[in-house]
Amino acid sequence: MLDQIDLSVALDKAEYRAQISQLQSRLYALQQAILEARVPVIVVFEGWAGTAKARTIGVIVRRLDPRGLRVYSITPPRTSEMQYPWLYRFWQKVPSYGRMAIFDRSWYREMLAKRTASDADLQRWRMRCENAVAFERHLANDGTVILKLWLHISESEQAHRFKSILKDPLTAHQVTSEDRRQHRHYHAYTDAVEDMIARTSTSYAPWHIIPATNKYYARVAVMQAVIAGIEARLGRKATPVADEIRDAGLDDASAAFRRQRRSLPNGMSSPLPEPPVVPSAIPFEPMRTEVAHILRRVDLTLTLDEKSYSKQLKQLQAQLYRLGLQLYQQQRPAVLVFEGWDAAGKGGTIQRLTAEIDPRSYVVHTIAAPEGEDKIHHYLYRFWRRLPPRGQLGIFDRSWYGRVLVERIEGFARPDEWPRAYAEINEFERQLIDFGTIVCKFWLHISPEEQLRRFEARKTVPYKAWKLTDEDWRNREKWPLYEEAVDEMLLRTSTPAAPWTVVEAEDKRFARIKVLRTVVQRFEAELGKVEL
Repeated sequence: MLDQIDLSVALDKAEYRAQISQLQSRLYALQQAILEARVPVIVVFEGWAGTAKARTIGVIVRRLDPRGLRVYSITPPRTSEMQYPWLYRFWQKVPSYGRMAIFDRSWYREMLAKRTASDADLQRWRMRCENAVAFERHLANDGTVILKLWLHISESEQAHRFKSILKDPLTAHQVTSEDRRQHRHYHAYTDAVEDMIARTSTSYAPWHIIPATNKYYARVAVMQAVIAGIEARLGRKATPVADEIRDAGLDDASAAFRRQRRSLPNGMSSPLPEPPVVPSAIPFEPMRTEVAHILRRVDLTLTLDEKSYSKQLKQLQAQLYRLGLQLYQQQRPAVLVFEGWDAAGKGGTIQRLTAEIDPRSYVVHTIAAPEGEDKIHHYLYRFWRRLPPRGQLGIFDRSWYGRVLVERIEGFARPDEWPRAYAEINEFERQLIDFGTIVCKFWLHISPEEQLRRFEARKTVPYKAWKLTDEDWRNREKWPLYEEAVDEMLLRTSTPAAPWTVVEAEDKRFARIKVLRTVVQRFEAELGKVEL
């Protein structure tokens, strides 16, 4: 593949200067357009050491408004970053709606390092390729424009550039030990790069191979690729505003752009196309009626007497304390997900679960409607950033499953968004499990009659009355719709490594003991049995 690239293509300086100014103006106009359309953009720069990626990025951003973009220089992961799944640090850096993120190296840097290591695990490396494709698909599904650039030069050209850089004491430090190793094993790296590109180039996040022997040609080609990708998403051509912005400040430039936009008959205020439909890993099909009604088969008559409850609770809490120590010693993260009907007892169950655990070893996240940064990113962003590090426990009172429950029923997710969330959630949890995370998921189930009784009781208890909201009463009216959504969620997202446990919660004592016993069993299966 790479050996078919024509590396002799070139552009003279005069022609470069004639083109680059107009391209920069067009990109500036597109930056304003993506802000108005709330379209995030990711530009990934990968390539051979010595291809002057930083200088090319400098040309791209020279006329852009710095308030609307962020450039990340990706280095090998630090110790703190290795406490999380490998894509965790990149989820922290995804741009918010209407912003642009440029990566000088990216998640592919770590992938290539793993692929070319002497002890490379090819099966695990292929899994990382799948993770990268899923990561990009999730973002593309949400409307993100993803452009991936590989700057390509020959082995002899790289040697020539290294020699030139090393001659100057002021630039010699730029050639790192990693760069030297890459040059020594140029052909092995070439094989790895070709394999990586073949596995991760998709219709929604394609690779663009840029001949970079001639710096002028490379810069123009990069600009053209970025502009074409954004224009394709917006469904319109950028109109250069070079004459007005060449000597203007950023605020003046914005005003100039707005003036020009108002003069366009089909300007930025015209409707934009919907985000591209990206194929999910698992195509969505309507649920088969013969496997529905999971909740209706739950036996809600199960109870537990006070004496048995007290005895079992004490023993299970003691086991959880010991298992919490094992979790820390073995450096395994754990995630507990609690979903269920309003007033089903999630809060009380979590209290009993954490009562005897070291409070430094866990965090409880109460998930409500997204706000602030969470609201202007992909819906999984706020959960990635709340994952527990190695050795700790993350407890979610409501979770990412809101996408296929409340967001589905209340219309907060579009009809094309929530169906694909089943595959996205399964991929998300698979990545957690591949990292070694223990995942337990609980649905606390009660009847509509029991819920009403608990709602009425809350009215008379001052310290519980705050929990009862108008939204809780409205949700009761949609019980059949929520029941159908829960059935489908249980069907589509219960996997062998992350199964759902439906908890009969009509009796709170029975529910609490079942949850604690399930957690103990799962932890012992993963960490080993503990003696009291």
